[in-house]
Amino acid sequence: MKKTAICCLALILLILLPLSALAEEKRVIGKVKGTRGSMVSILRDGKTKPAFPNDKIYQSDTILTGSDGAIGILLEDNTLISMGPIGRLAMDKFKFAPAKNEYELRLHMMHGTFVYQSGLLGKLAPHAVELDTPVGRISMLKETDFKAKFSE
Repeated sequence: MKKTAICCLALILLILLPLSALAEEKRVIGKVKGTRGSMVSILRDGKTKPAFPNDKIYQSDTILTGSDGAIGILLEDNTLISMGPIGRLAMDKFKFAPAKNEYELRLHMMHGTFVYQSGLLGKLAPHAVELDTPVGRISMLKETDFKAKFSE
């Protein structure tokens, strides 16, 4: 009887663990504030859909703009991201849970131009922000790391 119960519990866990990972990956992290031009879209799960104001942005989405496209995105912590024409930006990671002291933002700008205006996450945990670009990574050091690196 105990072996059957343990097997059933193990089976339930095996079923639920992938679902919880999927739920984490598909979390809403923000929304589209506005678009300009006719070529602005969201790549999600291998499918591209046009982007419109108030559309939800999920972790793991990729934002695409065409030759006349531009988009403004507002994340949950009030971070504002604006992209210009011919852009491709992957929303790799976003975690904003001040009650748990959990912060993380990782964006990967593959092509084009963007403006990043920090929200609460960048103010509360600047070291948790990483912006990857084709030519390098932009990130902030913790104050203690900064002092250790630049003090004599």
